[in-house]
Amino acid sequence: MLPVMLNLEGRRVVVFGGGRVAERRVAKLLEAGAEVRVVSRDFTRALQRLASAGKLTLVRQELTPEAAEEHAKEAFAVIVATSDSELNSRIAERCRRLGRLVNRADAVADFVMPASFRTGDVVVAVATCGRSPEVAKKIKRRLMKAVAQEDILLVELQEKLRGELRELVATPEERRRLLRRVAEDQEVLLMLRKGNTEGAFELAMRLVEAEHAHR
Repeated sequence: MLPVMLNLEGRRVVVFGGGRVAERRVAKLLEAGAEVRVVSRDFTRALQRLASAGKLTLVRQELTPEAAEEHAKEAFAVIVATSDSELNSRIAERCRRLGRLVNRADAVADFVMPASFRTGDVVVAVATCGRSPEVAKKIKRRLMKAVAQEDILLVELQEKLRGELRELVATPEERRRLLRRVAEDQEVLLMLRKGNTEGAFELAMRLVEAEHAHR
């Protein structure tokens, strides 16, 4: 499978199933800014509370492949998360015929929703290609301890620096080299560790100007 990130901001995603598994998927979809519709006979209390708060739409109806297909026509992607594996297969097949991206809670489909966490603009995801979600969660917890505050600040510094380098440096290759040089500089990292973002940026600019002048 190819690791990718989907931009779901403002896009409709239909979730088939209203149980605990669907609830966990919905939480991630809402965090990503998706427009969520959940179709099921029954819904967890958490899903009902989210609907009452206007965060998503609930459609209470008997789930059939034909009904699912109608909902999928208006969707960018679908999540199939009922407790009936055979029904999941039939719904997934109908949605694929429409060209929709399909995620299944009980099998590997077009895309998976990996164990993930976000800190600032740093997103880390771990997947085991459907083989062991529990191992993926274990690795995720380990990685959560590895992402430091200085990493988050370094992302912000690099974004700001990239804007400056577009004016200063002509070639993408040279810009990448200079950004890498800053990312590896111990003095810059030390300043970020201490929360001195302005000092780190000033030092980074001096570094790239000096490096670029000698090329």
